[in-house]
Formats: sequence, structure tokens, C-alpha cells
Amino acid sequence: MFSNKAIRVYVRLMFLRIGEIDTLNEKYQAQASIESRWPVEFDKFSPNLSSDEQTRLIHGKSISLINYAESNWHPQLYIENILGDLKEQLRYSAKISKADNQIYICEHRDIKGIFWEKLELQHFPSDVQELSISIGSMLYDDKVLLIADPYHLSGINREVFIDQQEWSLYEHVDTKQRHIKEFLFRGGDEEEDNDEDDDASISTNKERKRSILTVTCHAANRLQISCTLLLTSITFRWTVNRSLPTISYLTAMDKYAIMCLFILVILSIWHAIIGGLIYRYTSDFHVTSITLLINFDRYVLYTAIGIYIIIHGILLIWLFCVPLKHRRELNQKDIQYRQLLSKNSQLSKTKSKNNSDYIPISV
Repeated sequence: MFSNKAIRVYVRLMFLRIGEIDTLNEKYQAQASIESRWPVEFDKFSPNLSSDEQTRLIHGKSISLINYAESNWHPQLYIENILGDLKEQLRYSAKISKADNQIYICEHRDIKGIFWEKLELQHFPSDVQELSISIGSMLYDDKVLLIADPYHLSGINREVFIDQQEWSLYEHVDTKQRHIKEFLFRGGDEEEDNDEDDDASISTNKERKRSILTVTCHAANRLQISCTLLLTSITFRWTVNRSLPTISYLTAMDKYAIMCLFILVILSIWHAIIGGLIYRYTSDFHVTSITLLINFDRYVLYTAIGIYIIIHGILLIWLFCVPLKHRRELNQKDIQYRQLLSKNSQLSKTKSKNNSDYIPISV
């Protein structure tokens, strides 16, 4: 059980810029702004303020707090999934919230760096990747509790995105609190930690398509072309794997490539058999008049075409029901996110009309 005395810290994260995404090394560059705020009592906080600052604070204006962290309590936040040096700037401010007339201390943290992100490639190349920034606290859960800010939604700037030609960036940022110990700005990647963790994840996707060309030719030349296609498929798979991180499972592309290799091997065996029979029983191996061999070859052709159609029909159904279903859900979340932003904006305008400039505070 968590202590009732734990201070609730409301966290909001805005992705200002998404830089290069390195899929091979499972990392990406990003610049973000983190706003974390927590309530304080006026009688304990006011002695540190001048009379002018108290007046501005009472009238609902924001005041800057210089060197606040040196002598006052703060949640001691840190970034968990940072790689290398993190560039960050910290500043503090105080303001009265119009929602509950409570004074909040706000920590503004501007960060820039390279972040690690485990890629999920089961559905590659129709996969949706999720990028996250993990925020934790050095304090235990009996002292501080990280919660998504209910009044200020997290978001992302889609305009400043370097890899727009390669990736498609969704608009919404999912947030999930897990076991109260951990806190996720989430798109899907989950990590274990004993402290409170926040993962901010933005769903992205990279698509690759493969084309297969079938050429009709004489039986004597089929084996050469089949072997060429087999070697080409192996080279293609090797080239694709070079651009992916080392993983312990097969992606959808891997399974498809292995299936194609298996089919090419079977066809190569058949071409070798039919070519050998034609060479043995026909004087001119380019042309055969043996009806039985012609019928066998046609039956194999029709069977191969039928298997090709069935396999790709099943593949299309799977793509629609699994990877594309996830994308439809993310598109729906984008719509809900825009509706929620519009609703919050209307509520803010309504409250600003109903509330006067003077906000009373009990001292």
C-alpha cells in the first residue's frame, strides 16, 4: 500500500522535436519539455516571497523562483532511458491553479539527447514502433507519486520531424500509470524499475514492400533462373537484416522470406526433374511433344499459382486483422485526442468568463 502522505506530482511531457531514429542500434534523438507540478500550502510558502510576489501570486499571475531547489523540497526527477550526456535546463515557477485554487510549484525541464528504445518487430515490415521517454524519481513511493497531469495533456510537435520521408508520426501521446510505482507516457514499450517510471511513447511506422516477378521461359533455362531468384532472395533477406537490430525472434518479413525460399527450393527441384526428363526423352530439349510431361508441367504450374494466391490471401487477411487493426486503433486515439483538446479548450474559456481576476486564498 502507498502512503497517504505521498506528494502527488503531476507530470506533462511535450515532444518538441524528434530527430534521427536509428533502428539498428535501437535509439533516437529527441528534444522535449517536461513540466512537473505539485501543491504547496500558502502559509508555508509565503514567507519566502516578497510582498510584490505575494500580490502577483494572489491575483493569479505566475512568479519565477530562483534557486528554489537548493533550499526547498522537489521530486528529484531523472531520465531513465537516456544514452550518453543529457543536455537539460531547469527553472521553477509558482502559480495558482484555476481548477482548484491551489498553489502549485512547477518545475520546467528542457531536455535534449539520445534515448534508448527497444523496438518491437514481430509485425515487421507492417509494424508500429513506439518511442518513449522514461521519467523516474529518486524518492520512494511513500514520498512521491507521479501522475499524468489531468488538466494539461501531453503532446508532440509533428511539424519538426526529420525522418518524415521514412516514418509516419501519430498525433496523440498515450499515458499509462502502472502499479502506481511506474508511470508511462505510453505507446507500448514497458520496462521494469523499482522506482516510479514514466514512459512517453509515440507511435511510428516504417513500411517496406517486396515485389516478386515471375517470368515464363523454356524448361532448360528454368533451373538457372530459379537458382538466381533463390540467391537474390537470400541476399535480400541478408540486406534487410543488416538494417535491423539483433533480435531473438522472427519478424513477419523473416517468416515471409523463409516461406519464399522454401517455395523456390521446391520449384528448383521440380525444374531440375522436368528438365532432366525432357533432356532424356526428347532430342531437342527446348521443345517436347510428350503430352504427359506437358500435362505434368501445367499441373505443377496451376498448383503453384493456387498456392501463391492462397498464401497471399491469408497474408492480406492477417495484415488487415492484426497490424492494420492496431493502426486503426491509433488513428481513433488521434481523433479522441483532438476532441479532448477541443473540450478542454472550451472548458478553459468558460471558466475564464465565470471567474474574476481576483482569486481568494485562505491564509
